[in-house]
Amino acid sequence: MPLVACPVCEKQISKRAHTCPGCGEPDPLNHLAKSKFVSFVFWTIILVGAAYIAWFYLVPMLVEMLRHK
Repeated sequence: MPLVACPVCEKQISKRAHTCPGCGEPDPLNHLAKSKFVSFVFWTIILVGAAYIAWFYLVPMLVEMLRHK
């Protein structure tokens, strides 16, 4: 397992550590921040894709249905 220095106390910790065993720093390598960013990007792509589908496929279908009534 690769080791890196804790940004607070400079002790060597695992890259997978969620807290520093030396100083107790929570999330010393920003695992949670990276996870939140990836989640934000994922949901943004999903919403943009849904908006694209709605605008270019569903709205024209609705307009066409309303014209024929």
